[in-house]
Order: sequence, then structure tokens, then C-alpha cells
Amino acid sequence: MKPINKAELLRQSRVLDRREMTIWLRNALGEPITAAQFNKIMYDLLPLEQAYQTEVIDYIKTIPGAFVWKATAGPYSRQGIPDVCAVIDGHFFGFEIKRPYIGTATKIQEQTLRQIKEAGGTAAVISFREQAKEVIDKWKKTQ
Repeated sequence: MKPINKAELLRQSRVLDRREMTIWLRNALGEPITAAQFNKIMYDLLPLEQAYQTEVIDYIKTIPGAFVWKATAGPYSRQGIPDVCAVIDGHFFGFEIKRPYIGTATKIQEQTLRQIKEAGGTAAVISFREQAKEVIDKWKKTQ
């Protein structure tokens, strides 16, 4: 197997869906890969979830008047609270941040995101600041 250009993989991870990334990896490596190989490559080369959380928080901080925080788990905290929470123009946003391709929300996280939406907030599972911007912009268009 040829070595993978990590910087290029990170760039491609922002624009390719899983099927497209599999094709890109196959071309980059010069040979087919299994699902297990795909997952191992992603686990080994993609940044940890914290890097994506920081990226989203830093983006939200650029929005005038936004209040943003990183939710942390503790013995007295509620399970399933999104990683990044924000209030923008008086509206609550909850962002569950996952690594692209390999991160998935747990059942309790999915339930909490549903409850936020039912309560009138906006909640989504995302990886990148661009996705946070899309979610926020979509809500703003409804106002």
C-alpha cells in the first residue's frame, strides 16, 4: 500500500461522502480497501473529536452576540447533552460533534437532540464549522 497524504485526506474529508472517500482512498492507495481498512485509516488519520469541537466553537465565537460553551460530562450532569451549545439571537443550538465517517451519535444523544427540537431549539450532528454555519443560516432564514 502506498502512503496516504494526510493533509489531502483531511481536505477531502470536508467535501466527500463515505462512498466518494472510499473511491478516493482506493485511488490514493492504488488498490481496493475493505470497510475495516477504511475505518482503521480514518481512526488513525483523522483528528480526535475535540479538534472538531474547537473548530465549531471558534466559528460560533465569530458570530456577533453569540454565547457558546462546551458541555462537559460530570457525575451530576444529564447524559446526552450536545458537545457544543450556543444561544444565537435568543435561540438555542445544540451541536453533537462527531468525527467524519466514523463517529455516530448514541441513542441517548439522538433522544436528547430530538427533545431539543421538540422544545423549539435547533440540534444537529455535525463535524465541521461549515456544517454549523449551514444549520445556523438555515434557522436564520426562517426568522
